[in-house]
Amino acid sequence: MTNKIWPRLLGAAAIGALTCAPALAQKAKDTLRIGAYQPISIIDALYDPQPQSNLMDRVVFDTLVAYDVENRKVVPGIAESWTQIDPLTYEFKIRKDIKFHNGDALDADDVVYTVKFTIDPESKFRFRDQRFGHIAGVEKVDQYTVRIKTKYPVAAFLTRLTTTMPVYPSKVHSKLADKATFGRNPIGTGPYKVTQVDPNKGVVFVKNPDFKHGNAGQQPARIGTILFEPIPDAQTQLARMMVGDQDLMYDVPSDLAGFMKANPNIEIDVKPSIQFTYLMFDAAGRTPNSPFKDKRVREAIERGIDRQAIANALLPKEIAAMPLQRGMCHEWHIACSTTNDPASYNPEMAKKLLEEAGVKDLKFNISSWGPSRAVAEAVTGQLRRIGVNASVDGMTINAFVGKRQAGELQSYLVLWDNGSGAPDVESTAGFFYEPGDRNYNGDKELSELMEKAAGELDPAKRIEEYRKMFNKVNDERYSMPITPLPSVLAHSKDVKIPAGGTKKPEGFMFNLLEWK
Repeated sequence: MTNKIWPRLLGAAAIGALTCAPALAQKAKDTLRIGAYQPISIIDALYDPQPQSNLMDRVVFDTLVAYDVENRKVVPGIAESWTQIDPLTYEFKIRKDIKFHNGDALDADDVVYTVKFTIDPESKFRFRDQRFGHIAGVEKVDQYTVRIKTKYPVAAFLTRLTTTMPVYPSKVHSKLADKATFGRNPIGTGPYKVTQVDPNKGVVFVKNPDFKHGNAGQQPARIGTILFEPIPDAQTQLARMMVGDQDLMYDVPSDLAGFMKANPNIEIDVKPSIQFTYLMFDAAGRTPNSPFKDKRVREAIERGIDRQAIANALLPKEIAAMPLQRGMCHEWHIACSTTNDPASYNPEMAKKLLEEAGVKDLKFNISSWGPSRAVAEAVTGQLRRIGVNASVDGMTINAFVGKRQAGELQSYLVLWDNGSGAPDVESTAGFFYEPGDRNYNGDKELSELMEKAAGELDPAKRIEEYRKMFNKVNDERYSMPITPLPSVLAHSKDVKIPAGGTKKPEGFMFNLLEWK
């Protein structure tokens, strides 16, 4: 696989540094240094909704409610309690002891301002309608009480709030002519303050001494200062790790992680996450003469893929030993339910299905990007055994999204990060099955089941609707999960990673990191 070339690329000097570098972690200075894979210009997940922004945004801002990933329940955040008055109305009691990083006290006015801003049609940020289009309005009851109304019943209303709506300081944010600039000097109430946002120098986080409202969903910071430096090249990050100039590296390739274990000053943490790779077919026929409109062809391809063999070859042993994912949602998700399985590996049946479909010398592209490309290459190798010539069309994520929107993908094998760790299955179901440019199945029943489940307030009935939806995806062979994607972290031996994990794709949160 591609990542096996790392030892060759490092060279003799780097290998020497790997095996004998002294521990130079910044524990003595109480400063943790992390490499970012792209420059960061703003910290505001509304205007920059990408994984690194979500990772930082969450410790700078608080939300009305938070989510306890270990006990899988909504817990207090800025709101100390809440009540669902009717199917469309929620009342929140705001804590009276919270201050913004600039010293201003937080109250209902800030919450009301934030909600109105997010639903205002004049607020021009991505995913506004998808994230907040269900909110009808907000009202202030008193200085520490607000009510939010939805347009229709939303089963995942509270869990949405745990990830999508940071609360802004109304006195500061309202005065900005260009709201997109707020993230250059963000002011929140979270466990870390930001003292620098520079795309060239990085982001500096400093522990917030006024953060006193921690709970299972949002805990106080342990480390005094965190420097998140832009180092896009993974090889450069590796070299810095080896000589002690960097304290933590995430998204580490499995082979590289094994190589790094030779350094006594570096430790490797492998944590299960809720992200996974999946193969999607153009069953809707968005591309010309798509062979995947025929269910037999889709099933033949699935039966030509040995998922366990790919997991064994590409994943850490502890992850490969876990049961394979059954459906197109992660079982950790609220309301994820699948009672059947994808097509099992059976190359002889695959050949027979292709013959029945009258398909000979099948050739097609599997589009892919990022860490999923190695999985896509493994799949194409396996498909040759059933006489199928599939090739990987590797591209950047931006190019991939553009082609997907245009309906130009015959099939694709990419990763899904479950909305960067959103706790409810709603984000996954909506991503795959709501009508739109991401929908490559064209099955109206799936969209109807998704919409019905999203508005079903009875938990048991809601699970049943999602079960019907995900089971049909398996039955019709529209798509198939291939491998889990764990979080692999390399870090200085002075750094402690929490045992429980976060379910986030990165495998950590800034405020949960600490020194040993």
